[in-house]
Amino acid sequence: MGLPHHPLETLRPLSETELSEWEEAYAAVEAYLQALRLRNRLLVAELVRGILWRASARGAMEPGVPARVLAMEETLSEIAEWTQDILEVPLENRRLAARGRLALLLADMPGKWQGVFLTPPPWPDAFTEGMRKSYLAAGPSFAELTMVPKPLELNVIGTGAAQWWESMDRRPIVRRMFAALFLTLIGAVLWFVFFE
Repeated sequence: MGLPHHPLETLRPLSETELSEWEEAYAAVEAYLQALRLRNRLLVAELVRGILWRASARGAMEPGVPARVLAMEETLSEIAEWTQDILEVPLENRRLAARGRLALLLADMPGKWQGVFLTPPPWPDAFTEGMRKSYLAAGPSFAELTMVPKPLELNVIGTGAAQWWESMDRRPIVRRMFAALFLTLIGAVLWFVFFE
């Protein structure tokens, strides 16, 4: 499968807490690979093992970082580097975004090319070509749209009310009389509600 094999003599004894942390890390990486639709359990186990070895080496240099964080960072970094190498396009923030995951699915990596996943070059030409076409197809296609403002259309009552209100602006005395009448009406309603 192309991954380096490490002898068991290089393992140091782990405490129960460390074993539990690395088991969580294993489960997280395995779940991520399965989310990419890798179904071959042997392949997934080999990939997880290689990723955890690299995360463990980082853990020796970064003792305060939890194993799960190291493992997932290593997973995301390795997948992003591998995808960049295949696509020959830099990924934003060195992350496999939705567009990259979609390209993997459109190129049928889970169906036909599981054995190629995270392997060094050379890759089959059909796979690299499929990935590149899928990545371009998975990108957004922008269409230029123009928005032209349209006049507000009112019904007959709304049009009449708008015209009446505009005519009130030209006759300030009528506007004042209307406001006084409206306030008197509100006062009368309140009088009857509270004092009757």
